[in-house]
Amino acid sequence: MRVLKLTRADRDYYVSQPTAKAMHERIMKDSVYIPEGDRTAAAVYVARRNAEKAVNRTDQVDISHAGQELSKTEKEQGIAKSKENTPNIEFSFIRRGDTNRFSVSFANSAMVRRAVEQGYIEMDGKQVVLSDDVKKQIIATNKQIQNAKQAVSMHNMLLHEAANARQASDAMKEANDKMSRAMTTASRIMHGRKVSPADEKELMEFNKDLYAMAKSAAALAEHRRKRDDKEDEEISAANDEARAREAEPKDYSVEETPMPQTEVQMDISFDGEVPQVTAVGVGMISE
Repeated sequence: MRVLKLTRADRDYYVSQPTAKAMHERIMKDSVYIPEGDRTAAAVYVARRNAEKAVNRTDQVDISHAGQELSKTEKEQGIAKSKENTPNIEFSFIRRGDTNRFSVSFANSAMVRRAVEQGYIEMDGKQVVLSDDVKKQIIATNKQIQNAKQAVSMHNMLLHEAANARQASDAMKEANDKMSRAMTTASRIMHGRKVSPADEKELMEFNKDLYAMAKSAAALAEHRRKRDDKEDEEISAANDEARAREAEPKDYSVEETPMPQTEVQMDISFDGEVPQVTAVGVGMISE
């Protein structure tokens, strides 16, 4: 498992990217790899996180000149020394019924440590001495409680890290899905297909340049489609005219010219002793 801390600003940045490349590079560069089931590695990671938190919780106080003077005065009066010799041990107690038995609860581990180091606590102006056996029991009980708290802290940390990993994974998936939808919408627009207003808005928000290119391609395709439609209409009209001409009735009958009723004729004269042809020409056929 790879663990990567992301702020809300980081998440918003990676979600806005068109691809998951930047997120993948960030994970491979800055994430901490914890093998599945490796409790030692997980414990080391938790300890480091706790150390970082402890450093972040360390307060640094600058004392002004006036404060230093006041502190000096208190020391001279013995007030500071008295407080130093008497540790501040915060605890609460409750009475057990109507008896003189009380249950004491320390505020935190620091109070437990102070009480053990001092060897007693004060209740109603009386000292309650802590024997060595009682000190051992207090220390052991406090350690048991701290171990339980640390285990819970580790468990909760792993839960948060797992949630962060799921969040990053979901962000990458959402980004990839959004990019896929936007590319599909752009392709549909380019090919003149119908898209919903929501799809068109998503594409425009995802990439304005891609949206503009898709709309330009769609306009060009529409222009070509109209030009082709006009050309097709003209071709169809010409075809209609041709079919109309082909469908018109045609008369293939002919009116023959009468054959000439002529023949070769010769005029012959028998006026002399020998007959002679006097003329040759075209004559009408005699019936």
